[in-house]
Amino acid sequence: MRIKENLVVRRIGDEHIIIVPDKDAVDMTKVYTLNETSASIWEHFKNEAFTLDQVVDFVIEHYDVDRERAMSDVQKFIELLKRETFIVDD
Repeated sequence: MRIKENLVVRRIGDEHIIIVPDKDAVDMTKVYTLNETSASIWEHFKNEAFTLDQVVDFVIEHYDVDRERAMSDVQKFIELLKRETFIVDD
């Protein structure tokens, strides 16, 4: 899987906001924010294909969390990104 190329995360103050470019109009009915962990995952994997296990390994390497908790949290994050079509399968 990979993050769609046209998406950008911008830091505005303490917030990390996903910018979804739309050629027809600006739709501000949905605003997507990322916490620090999610933003670091996004930044690390934004230009490459990745697997669930690679993201889990990244989280374990950079944060004080066990594999079970990392897997659960990463699965939820990936499911959300897929549901919003921010991730595409290779």
